[in-house]
Amino acid sequence: MSDERVRIEGDDGVVRLVLANGPGHNVVDFEFGRQFREALAGPAQSARVLEIVAEGANFCVGGDVRGFAADPDSSLSALADDFHACQRLILALRAPVVVGVQGWAAGIGLSLVLTGDVIVLGAGARLRPAYTAIGLTPDGGMTATLPAAVGRARALDMFLTNRPMGADEALVAGLASRVVPDDDLRAETDALAATIAAGPPQALAATKALVRSAPGTLTDAHFEVEAKSIGDRGLSPEGREGVTAFVEKRRPSW
Repeated sequence: MSDERVRIEGDDGVVRLVLANGPGHNVVDFEFGRQFREALAGPAQSARVLEIVAEGANFCVGGDVRGFAADPDSSLSALADDFHACQRLILALRAPVVVGVQGWAAGIGLSLVLTGDVIVLGAGARLRPAYTAIGLTPDGGMTATLPAAVGRARALDMFLTNRPMGADEALVAGLASRVVPDDDLRAETDALAATIAAGPPQALAATKALVRSAPGTLTDAHFEVEAKSIGDRGLSPEGREGVTAFVEKRRPSW
């Protein structure tokens, strides 16, 4: 494809979506959304782990601002709705989602990062909401996901001042899962995705679902959800295999 924006790779249960417009800093426009959505609705559905990485100096610098400027009377809601359809597909996946980030993740690029379950940042990664710098408000769910990741006060600081967050601060704040040397980012992200994919897929999916559904404070209702889940898992073929393998001191077969 001459205008390839998203390349699909993968092996051993990992489906890897590579943002492939490195020279264009992986800007988001309708063509990007179309290719990304097709990959998410197709190959990603069979993944044990979905891995999202990018080529080029930057993970994704956000929406195509030059395109906005060329058509100033068009509504940005259509582009937001288009990319939200991609994000809904990611959030609906039972499989864990691993994201590897280098350089800038700004605007909708940061919103995409925040849909990940495990977020690996290169040491030089920089995260910025970016919207208010051009007189816009955030989309991509960021007004919910960024406060959930770093806290309301820090998120509002970032939104209102448009200051960037570096990798080390992101790790301390709880947004990032790991920070690795820039040169090792792709190898480390690939290895992490492979490690997760080698685990028990149904148990991992159920664990992700429990965490995603937790209300933020511990409740009796959540105790009940956990108790039912572990009961179901214990009676499942996967759970029985895990327990038997532990007793027999062998590696389980997932």
